[in-house]
Amino acid sequence: MGNRPSVILEDVEAVLQQTGKMMDITPEDLLTIIGLTLDQVEKRQSTFEGKQWIGEIMTAPVITCTPDTTVEEAAHILLEKNIHCLPVVDPGDELVGIVTESDLILQFAAVPTGSSLLDLIMRKRLPKTGHTVGEIMVKKVATVHPGDPIQKAIQLIIRHGYGRIPVVDGDNRVVGIVARKDILHFLK
Repeated sequence: MGNRPSVILEDVEAVLQQTGKMMDITPEDLLTIIGLTLDQVEKRQSTFEGKQWIGEIMTAPVITCTPDTTVEEAAHILLEKNIHCLPVVDPGDELVGIVTESDLILQFAAVPTGSSLLDLIMRKRLPKTGHTVGEIMVKKVATVHPGDPIQKAIQLIIRHGYGRIPVVDGDNRVVGIVARKDILHFLK
C-alpha cells in the first residue's frame, strides 16, 4: 500500500451523501468526486491518528466464557473485571454467542406488573430465562475482523446500537473486542 491512501466504500458513500443529488457523470464530475473522496479519506485517517483498521484499536486479549458458565458466574466476571459483555465460546474457542449486562439484568425482569400487551411487543426482546449463559445468550452476533476498516464498526454501532463488537479471525475465534470507548478515544 505504501503512502497511497486507501479508499473504502464508506468514503465514497460519505461523499455521495454530501453531494445529495443524482448526476450524470462527466469527466469533470468524476474529478470532483475523486477529489472529495480523497479529502474524505484524509479526514478519516486524521480522525483516528493514522489508524484505519479495527485491529489497530481493538482491545485484546478478551475475557470470554462458555455456554456452561452460570448466570451468577457471568455476573461475577462482569463486576470483577469491570466489563460490560462476555463473548461466549465453544471448546474450540469459536464464537457461539454473547451475553451482556442487559441480558443478565433481564433475568430479574420477566414481565413487569401492569405492562400492557403493547408494552411487551415494543420491547426490543423478551427476556430469556435460564441458569447458564448458553440459555440466555444472544446467538446471532455481529462481528468484525482485525483487517476491517474502523468505519465498519462505527456503522454497526450506529445502525444497531451495539456497545461492543467481537473481533474474530478467519476461523471465527475471538481475537479482540472493539467498544465505543475504543473509537471515542480518538476523537479530538
